[in-house]
Amino acid sequence: MIQKSKSPWVSPIVVIIKKNGVDIRLCIDYRLINGLTQLMVYPMPLGNDLLEDLDRYLWYCSLDMASGFWVVPMTDRARLISAFITPMGLFEWLRMPFGLCNAPQIYQRLIDNALYGFLKLSPDDSTRDVFENGEPAKPGIHSVLGRRSYIDDILIGGTSWDDLCEKVERLLDVCEQWHLSISVEKSEWGMAKVDYLGHRVSGLGLEAKPKNLESLTALEFPRTL
Repeated sequence: MIQKSKSPWVSPIVVIIKKNGVDIRLCIDYRLINGLTQLMVYPMPLGNDLLEDLDRYLWYCSLDMASGFWVVPMTDRARLISAFITPMGLFEWLRMPFGLCNAPQIYQRLIDNALYGFLKLSPDDSTRDVFENGEPAKPGIHSVLGRRSYIDDILIGGTSWDDLCEKVERLLDVCEQWHLSISVEKSEWGMAKVDYLGHRVSGLGLEAKPKNLESLTALEFPRTL
């Protein structure tokens, strides 16, 4: 994942304590790097579009990709820019880390190409794959239609149980071909109601997630004017 680096670039690390108060998350402050990076132009999906017409399904699978960004290999130049300093020395990433400003667009493009059924080629082939130029090489397996994907959150809906299973099977085939991993713990399988993009989705329509309403429901009723 990382290797020793001699890069002239360096970014500091930031240690964040997780919610349990014990474990830590190691983050990298790429604000300086991001300020000097040319932004990638790629159309990200709109939340309203992804949430539209979800009530026409009876069954849902909400999938969370495991360490999704790590699927993308870093070029030699990008490795130097990703370097970060620790008490043990200077290191650089071999795989795309979180925090770089273009990382979400790059991963979204990868997911889109994978689920639309394009074939990923080896970097050794004469035609470079989407990691190099973002262009699909040629049609591969069938597209995974009827799904909604926003970066590493994927929602699949089925009008029947068999319809859902067929779509999930097709998605798993794509993940195997593209070496994409799914977090089983964070995913919900074959549910009549799931959480997606800050909403609770079911055949009855969209609702706000109860967790997002806690701060409002906990407010005391005004006692004075």
